Amino acid sequence: MLPPAFILVGTLLCAAGPAAAWWDPGHLVDISTANLYGITAAFRAERPGVDKVALIAERRIAADRTVALAAAGGFPWLDGPFGLFLVDTSSGSVTRTLSVFDSASPNNLMPGIKAAGPGYVTITQEDADSAVERSRQKYFFSELSTGPAKAFSYKPVRIKTVTRAGSDLYFTGQRVDDGVLIRQGLKDGEPVAGDWEIVDTIGNKKLQPAVFAKAEGGALRFYAPVETYTRAGKAWTRAAGPDRRYFRPQKDPCADIPVEEIGKDFSLYEKCDKQRQVDGDAGLVGFSGRCETENPGEYAWLPGSYNGRLERYAVLERVVETAPPARRRFFIYDAAMGYEARTGVYEVRSNSCKFYPMPVPDKEVLKRYRPDRAKDGCGINDKLGPFQKLGNRIWFCKNFYGGEGECGVGAAGFFDTKAKVFEIFYSSITAPWSCSAILAEENTVWLGLEHIGEGWGKAGGLAALNPATGEVKIYGIPVVITAIQRVGDRLLLVTGEGIYVLNAKGEASFIGPDIDEAGYYKLQWE
Repeated sequence: MLPPAFILVGTLLCAAGPAAAWWDPGHLVDISTANLYGITAAFRAERPGVDKVALIAERRIAADRTVALAAAGGFPWLDGPFGLFLVDTSSGSVTRTLSVFDSASPNNLMPGIKAAGPGYVTITQEDADSAVERSRQKYFFSELSTGPAKAFSYKPVRIKTVTRAGSDLYFTGQRVDDGVLIRQGLKDGEPVAGDWEIVDTIGNKKLQPAVFAKAEGGALRFYAPVETYTRAGKAWTRAAGPDRRYFRPQKDPCADIPVEEIGKDFSLYEKCDKQRQVDGDAGLVGFSGRCETENPGEYAWLPGSYNGRLERYAVLERVVETAPPARRRFFIYDAAMGYEARTGVYEVRSNSCKFYPMPVPDKEVLKRYRPDRAKDGCGINDKLGPFQKLGNRIWFCKNFYGGEGECGVGAAGFFDTKAKVFEIFYSSITAPWSCSAILAEENTVWLGLEHIGEGWGKAGGLAALNPATGEVKIYGIPVVITAIQRVGDRLLLVTGEGIYVLNAKGEASFIGPDIDEAGYYKLQWE
């Protein structure tokens, strides 16, 4: 299990190093002569030809035990070999060499400690330029043994969505190119240890990655672009072919018409573009065409087609309807869906629509909450990101690109569907961060934070906003959160590394899926 999360109020979490640190050879400590913990001598006992040795990382796993990862070969330490050692910190010496291994692909991979705890340590090797993970090994060891640790090479299960249906939770995920479905049983609203299953085949065939789940007709269905999986009772079944309610034809109807032919006969384009409208399903929203805006005399357009922009299920997810008797329909729109530089909320009526743009921060807001970026200047590109309806409010958090001279001011806010106004909660704590997930509750709005910029992304933890006071707390989660689900007094945090749990004390732990000592994937509840 990971150690308890840090909880900070009024400042941004700064962890003591990421889960697998970005490679900066200048920060490595050359211990060739100092022989820290006796690592150099232990390394040379396994590889007599080793000359230079540097400490990459160390992770405490008990009061008097640390695992240390070291590199040999000299600057920039990319060629290897690499060594993993168990250290007794009370005596300051290596008690066991867990492994000495070579680079998975010499010359450009960096190893790092991904996770560690009593009896195990997980090592990843990432591309030193792109930070893409190339390999992952988990080592299991016992204090009573003196030999090498038991090692498994494996791929993580990257979780995408979570859905609650009846007395179960269901997760969709992906391992490399294959789909994974996970069921977790609940009792009295709490997860039941041992009542889970991980499904990666149905009918002895591997699964395609599902993109969303939906309860329909007494069953739960998981939809992939090319097939559908169903759980009814305790049985899993699959049906071939895309469901046209949620996935449009993948081929652009205009793709095979040469430009010169369209130049000769423009009706060819009109015909295929009309088919685009059909495939794009503007009817899912309920209106297309010119809309008035909140500013008299100005106009916006509700696109007639989303072909090539959003799949049908994604369009439907952005339609928000209020409860009767005053039923209203709203459509959440952001500039990423088209060429228009606008983001906000459409109110869709039977024969018209009105657009309410999300307020974009001006230079004064940028200066107040992000003085570091205001000093040098940057192009503000805030967009309406993840959202959730709660009562008469559509809560949302903002996204922005933070590289190449661009920036934004991260925040949570809501659109009041009755008053038709926005309110945004700015904070210097959330301002530097885009938002990857949201869960709005009566007294707290939870936000997954991430940095979106050049190169690799960066996790900012889990933010808890109190709308009544404006106070923000940050809980340290080492990877980007993509979905948040309340289960009893816990929060389940869906990530690209698996599932984390935040308990009522504010302590975070990783429950998997991860491999056990037999090499099988499992969920581990405390």
